[in-house]
Amino acid sequence: MQNTIKCKRRTIALAVSVLLSSPAWADDNKEEQEEKSAWSDFGGSLSLSYDTNIYDPDDHRSVRSLSWSGGLNYRFTDTITGYLSTGGYRAYENQTGDFATDSVIGASYSGLYEFGETGKVGASGQFTIPTSESSRKDELQTAFRLATPVSMKPWGVNVSITPRLRKNFHKYKTAGGRSLTEWTYSVSSSVSKSWESLTLGISALGGNTVSYQGTRRSSWTYGGSLFGSYSISKNWSASLSASTSGVYQDAERGTLGNIDLFDQDNASYRATVTFSF
Repeated sequence: MQNTIKCKRRTIALAVSVLLSSPAWADDNKEEQEEKSAWSDFGGSLSLSYDTNIYDPDDHRSVRSLSWSGGLNYRFTDTITGYLSTGGYRAYENQTGDFATDSVIGASYSGLYEFGETGKVGASGQFTIPTSESSRKDELQTAFRLATPVSMKPWGVNVSITPRLRKNFHKYKTAGGRSLTEWTYSVSSSVSKSWESLTLGISALGGNTVSYQGTRRSSWTYGGSLFGSYSISKNWSASLSASTSGVYQDAERGTLGNIDLFDQDNASYRATVTFSF
């Protein structure tokens, strides 16, 4: 009886040993590794932010909102990446409620040109999916934006300058008596420095628009921010930023003055938590 039980145990052990060493099992492992390798080319992030201009909530000038965003990217090659992003926000003042922002889908190429020891020129193109309320009201069908980022890293400082051109495709040229924007041309720039888990930087954006009737906006608008981010772990990070926007130059009045980043009437402060994968 005992010999029979031992024989059965040996038979089971042998069967398991054969199964683990069989080509079929090896193929399954190989397929699983290939699947993991394919998934390793995917990445993305989810962010939750709180925005305020730090006025008292009872003040009529108070502006507060909670926003969220998410993005997914896929690396086709070492230099070509496709991406998709979307988001929304909840407004607590004025027109309160939940609102979606426009979504985008696009691709970037980082190997267009190299110069110096760290300089790189890339290119990216993206289409807008009109998911926001304002785009739906203006009956925006889509928009295409072309950008050529130029980056370098002198003395360990990250520097980026990105000229951008956007072409809108509306169903009509006007909406509610307003002449809609056909072209937007702008320049985005940033300078940042990293120390292990901490990054500090400044960014700026300036641009102008042209309507479908060919009329150019009579002023240059700008946006700027100071920001700091801290990497909590491999997947989690937190950031704080102070930003503002306004009009720097008017065609009729000339230069209006220096950009004031902390103008209380226009400044906004944001705290963000991001999960990256």
